[in-house]
Amino acid sequence: MLIRGRRAERLLLAPLLAVAAGCFTEAEGRQPDPTRLYFPTGLVVSPGRTALYVANSDFDLQYGGGWVQILDLASLRAQVAPIAAALAEGVGTFDACARAGRGANPEPWLNPGPCSAFEVAPLVRAHALVGAFASGLLLVHEQGGAGARLFVPVRGDPSVTYFDVQDDRGAGAGFVPELKLDCSAGQDGFCDGAHRLGQDRERTLRGLQLPADPLGIAASADGVAVVAAHQTQAAASLVYNDWRGVPSLAYFAANLPNGPTELVAIPEPGMLGPARAEAEAAGRYFQYQPSFALTFRATAEVDILQYYADSGASPARPFIVRASGTPIYTNATGYDSRGIAIVARRRQACEATCHDLGCLRECSEVPLQLFLANRTPASLVVGQIDTRVSSERPDPAGAEILTGAYETLFAYDSVPLDFGPSRVEVGTVIDRDGQPQEHVFVVCFDSRTIFSYDPEEARIDAVIKTGRGPHDIALDAGLDAQGSAYAYLYVGHFTDSYIGVVDLDMRRPSFGQMFASVGVPTPPKESR
Repeated sequence: MLIRGRRAERLLLAPLLAVAAGCFTEAEGRQPDPTRLYFPTGLVVSPGRTALYVANSDFDLQYGGGWVQILDLASLRAQVAPIAAALAEGVGTFDACARAGRGANPEPWLNPGPCSAFEVAPLVRAHALVGAFASGLLLVHEQGGAGARLFVPVRGDPSVTYFDVQDDRGAGAGFVPELKLDCSAGQDGFCDGAHRLGQDRERTLRGLQLPADPLGIAASADGVAVVAAHQTQAAASLVYNDWRGVPSLAYFAANLPNGPTELVAIPEPGMLGPARAEAEAAGRYFQYQPSFALTFRATAEVDILQYYADSGASPARPFIVRASGTPIYTNATGYDSRGIAIVARRRQACEATCHDLGCLRECSEVPLQLFLANRTPASLVVGQIDTRVSSERPDPAGAEILTGAYETLFAYDSVPLDFGPSRVEVGTVIDRDGQPQEHVFVVCFDSRTIFSYDPEEARIDAVIKTGRGPHDIALDAGLDAQGSAYAYLYVGHFTDSYIGVVDLDMRRPSFGQMFASVGVPTPPKESR
């Protein structure tokens, strides 16, 4: 039954009022069950494809907090693969489900897929408890090292809770995943205060406290600058992730436009290293700051935030600034943008052919593709990010020296979608020739759909039907134990608390269809 009228208002407003009051409801202290899914809001696949991280938000405050889980991704794939293979062979759905030890789906009109759901508990390898209303997940890795950390913006604390996790980037034959979630959890299972960044002013260089309502989160390429958007505070915060020590809240930028929502790190141009070396050899300094693109729910623009390490200070005092704001004119109103993603394939393909700075500079002129989920009207806003390079010629007869670079952006097109666009992610599908191909996926929460957009052909090539309340997605593509290519899309269903699995292999008739579920779908209490 759908959630309607005053009952819907009570369900949606109760958690928000609890957050505003800074406390939990009478359910505080009730021990969560970390072997189940409960209003999942964040999914992340590890780069070695050994772990699926899941954030559960405890949205209706039935427990004393939310929790983060690690699901064994190899085991999950092994469970669902027989269904996908049987459907590809043209086997009937009954026999396809039987191959995986499943029965028929009792409610396919509500929760798509031919088979009954797999239990989630046998897949959980680690868990830890956090505050209520976790709003997402961010996995970052150390450049040139083996560090890996998971960051979770939590609105109920508020905090940015972090975990030390396993780096599986080198996963291959013989690799044994550790699948850990280290946050110095106490006997009650909750992460300790040192891992809840932004609550203790004494743990920050500037004596800061995290603003309320952290939502979107992104990190620089080296994982050092972690930036979170604060939707109701017109602010963005900076966590300095010290790989040799511990992360800490370093700064927050206030007085941003209304409704900061989601962030994405802008990929750095490949010319940076050689350009810095050339400038240093000429006695110059090459200026470039890692940057982030930020969307807004209540303002019709996209901003660029820049990160400054301030390494010349003692001690260093990192900070972020709002470098620019670009209006959105491609839609009727342009405001209420949610998810944001960048496709850098064209530039990176150009850079892969280069052997000198001149070539890399030419490649920096290849624009990055920009994609926004916009709700007024429902559409995918398409734009581009350009890298602007500055230079000087100290000797009129000498060579030109590059002295800096920065990014600008603009939107130029709009692709109509169904109601409720909310998230945008970039991932891999397998094309009809069996080759990996990069696509953009747009989640439409209200209309229970996910759109697959081909950025090379500039068209939508699939509309994926989901269950109620698709919230976050994660993409998993690689080779199975037999060396065959696979590509799956995992869909976290917020409303009914389960994960759907979608086939992204265009060679199969099941492409774009949800063929399996993990976790028994459970409707929220007010809708039963």
